[in-house]
Amino acid sequence: MNTSSIKNSKVLIAFGGNALNVKGEAHTHQKEEFQVARKSMEQLVELIEKGYEHIIISHGNGPQVGQIFLQQELTKDFFPRQVTLDVCVADSQGRIGYILQNVFDNICAKHGIRKRAFSIITQVLVDPDDPAFDYPTKPIGVFYSKEEAETLKQERGWAMIEDAGRGYRRVVPSPAPLEIIEKNIFHDILKLGFVAIGGGGGGIPVIRNKSGVLQGVEAVIDKDKTSALLAREVEADYFVVLTEVDFVYLNFNKPGQQEIKKATVSEMKTYLEEGHFLEGSMKPKVEAAIDFVQKGGKESIIAGLYNLLPAIEGQTGTHILPG
Repeated sequence: MNTSSIKNSKVLIAFGGNALNVKGEAHTHQKEEFQVARKSMEQLVELIEKGYEHIIISHGNGPQVGQIFLQQELTKDFFPRQVTLDVCVADSQGRIGYILQNVFDNICAKHGIRKRAFSIITQVLVDPDDPAFDYPTKPIGVFYSKEEAETLKQERGWAMIEDAGRGYRRVVPSPAPLEIIEKNIFHDILKLGFVAIGGGGGGIPVIRNKSGVLQGVEAVIDKDKTSALLAREVEADYFVVLTEVDFVYLNFNKPGQQEIKKATVSEMKTYLEEGHFLEGSMKPKVEAAIDFVQKGGKESIIAGLYNLLPAIEGQTGTHILPG
């Protein structure tokens, strides 16, 4: 990558849900959310100091939205009026957006940098006839044992699946994102010099009814697909996905595991067809990265959560290019 050109380009950085959660840490709000967010946002400030100006952040919300929805389930006997899943997504967007914005602004102030973040509650249009509504596939929330999953299926009627060898999770409909409703706001915020935060958790799923009115629906959109769509709609040049591993791998956790440092779209498509990437894990990230480049983006990068600058400068991560 030509680092002099990327500094004058728009870059969308998609933080995974683990941007606010670290395995093994004590489960406290202060420790897991503000302090862990600081580690992620310090990297972003480092980019600003290096001269990277036009930045959009998206983020996951899998653990948070699952916890919010679980709270709804556990308190339904006390509070009969339950919040719908689209509102749960909105709650998580506000919560995480506030934390990232607060931490980023404080770090910039400490470093004497005149830069601020602006969080955008983001609605994403979906098709009401999307077949995904009949076949729930999107994992949300915490992990359960097989026995716990069976109990939840029986007691609450939840659809449950085994998730990439990590345990069982609830699955909900995951329709394809079609349009970022607030796309023009993102353009305006970037022109004003802010770092834009949005598209959290895949966005709030909405449909247009027959009268043209937007209304929320019970679903969770894949955050990687929405991030790639947002990157295209704000005319980003580069799409960076930060996750738990430093590279995309062939034969992950199997004999012959091999990191992919650089590949073309056609090569990554071949790897997809060969079944190298797991559903609910690396597969949607690779698909989103391919989609972004295939539809006009200059480059997609998939890298470790705390390797943002080295990844952008080509020192680590998987770099997906046209071709």
